[in-house]
Amino acid sequence: MRSVFIGSKNEFDELVVDWLSQNTEIAGVVWSDSATWRKTWKGRFQYGLKRAKKYGFLKVIDELFLFFYVKKKVAVKELGFLKREVIRPYWKKKGRKFEDLKFREISSDNVNKKEVIDFLNEVKPDIIFAMCVNDFFGKKIRSIPKYGVFLWHEGLTPEYKGLYSPFWTLYNGEYDKLAYTFLRMNDEIDGGEIFVQGIAKDIDLTKHNYSFIGHKAIYDSLGEVGNFLKLLESGKEQRLERKNPAKGYYTYPGLSHYIKMRNRLKQHLKK
Repeated sequence: MRSVFIGSKNEFDELVVDWLSQNTEIAGVVWSDSATWRKTWKGRFQYGLKRAKKYGFLKVIDELFLFFYVKKKVAVKELGFLKREVIRPYWKKKGRKFEDLKFREISSDNVNKKEVIDFLNEVKPDIIFAMCVNDFFGKKIRSIPKYGVFLWHEGLTPEYKGLYSPFWTLYNGEYDKLAYTFLRMNDEIDGGEIFVQGIAKDIDLTKHNYSFIGHKAIYDSLGEVGNFLKLLESGKEQRLERKNPAKGYYTYPGLSHYIKMRNRLKQHLKK
């Protein structure tokens, strides 16, 4: 099964690419940077203005406060946990580095661009895997691979579709639903057929925050996804069906949401 991975160029996604190289034939990688607006003050201003028109200035200011707080107080700590508990043990066990892999690759700020479509038509993948991408995948890109485009989503669907699923799961106090979903994309954002779904393992709510939990959930899904790929190739795959699950769609949280989430978690941990 020839595969292509589409995602952000970071240490965790590199781990996933390595895992795919052991379970599929890697035909190529598309490194996607959908948030190019962050790279300039003009881009940030335009993006903020666009969100303000949609959600209001107070919400955007609240989101900005959280962005800078997380960047200074949370992100480095979370990345440290991820490296120590997931990334470094993985590579140590494999006995190699990401640089040892060889595959064709391109970079783009939008997966639907002609350069990406041309690349995919050239490498001819049977299946495409996506993660850490903010773009909506159009019909053209979804029609290229034989089996479709599959998304690793760091949360339950349909309960937690959209952005920052682990955050909103914590915010709502549904600590038993910190989870992963592996689905085939369709015309609805995070609304495709579900084939693998489960709960993140070994989460310590006294130290792990939402960013680590989301990555750990994806990591915990790899074994089940590997089994699914074998079924998919043999034509024996079955989608998961759940009776009347709640539906929810979430966007960026703000600092006020973060404070409320942490207070609720503290009360939970005292019980």
